[in-house]
Amino acid sequence: MKKSDRGRMVRALPLGDILEQVLQERGLGDRLHKYRAFTCWAKAVGPQIAAQTQPLRVRDKILEVRVAHPVWMQQLQLLKPRILARLSEHLGPGVISDLYLRQGRIDQNPQAAAPHPPAWKSAKLSPDQERHIADTLASISDPDLRRTMERVMRRQAQLENARRAAQSSATGSSGS
Repeated sequence: MKKSDRGRMVRALPLGDILEQVLQERGLGDRLHKYRAFTCWAKAVGPQIAAQTQPLRVRDKILEVRVAHPVWMQQLQLLKPRILARLSEHLGPGVISDLYLRQGRIDQNPQAAAPHPPAWKSAKLSPDQERHIADTLASISDPDLRRTMERVMRRQAQLENARRAAQSSATGSSGS
């Protein structure tokens, strides 16, 4: 098809909308939405509280937060409704329903917060998975979109591989 045969594009969809749709289709939309709490935490609580806290994980809509000192934990208990409201402003209602505060040392260096990359990031893809990704993306002509979609699909495959490996080791089977 020549460019002139296509007709005019009425409105291009933003890349973020396309990615969100793909993640929803792959069952990752809710999880990604919850983990946005990590990126908006400092904005939601402000720099003073952010310096004394560190979000750790999300489980069942509960954001676990490490707090530097017991006095701060007490203060945050009092501020919890306000913090949850601010998180809802950033993430949407009901994404995070509660905070679980845990005392501990706060890493001042943002990279130090995750000294070891998650296991899924080192999970290798099989040749079949590589072929599937290449075949799926072959029809996408926009190089930026293709690269972004490839990254998303690779991460999804890595997550699935790591999840299968964890389930396999948890059940004691010696598969693959």
